[in-house]
Amino acid sequence: MSTDPRQERTLGQLVASATEDISTLVRSEIALAKAELSGQVKKAGLGGGLLAAAAVVAFYSVYFLFTTLAEGIQALGLPRWLSFLIVTVVMLLVAGVLALLGVRKMKTVNPTPEKTIAEAQQTVAAIKSATAHPGTTVPAPRPAWDRKDLPAAGAPAAAVVDPSRDA
Repeated sequence: MSTDPRQERTLGQLVASATEDISTLVRSEIALAKAELSGQVKKAGLGGGLLAAAAVVAFYSVYFLFTTLAEGIQALGLPRWLSFLIVTVVMLLVAGVLALLGVRKMKTVNPTPEKTIAEAQQTVAAIKSATAHPGTTVPAPRPAWDRKDLPAAGAPAAAVVDPSRDA
């Protein structure tokens, strides 16, 4: 009797094991994509918020600040049209600066999940290698963030990072 567990497993067990491994692989790739994109979504949200703030300031200032400031400048002795022009230019400059900051923040957003794509390409290459040469490919250990024997979500981030993924 052989001690090789591959010879003792039935076809049903092998199919169940393969199905579980593929399911785990897909869940892991989805989790990686979510983790990678969440930072980019935060950047996009901040840039969008700055652009929205620019629009709100520009819109509401037309009604209230323009009139108030222009009348104040006119009280200093400038003609009415010049006081309104000065106030309009100042408010448009404020809106322009906010819009510029928002556009700069939006340009730093990278919506492509590069790590996920690289992981998927490595997975495809490993599957092709294992298919071409059955029994010769040693499966890689599960990543630390997907192992059930590690601490739960309340653990510090350093404890659940797999250093081999960054190498």
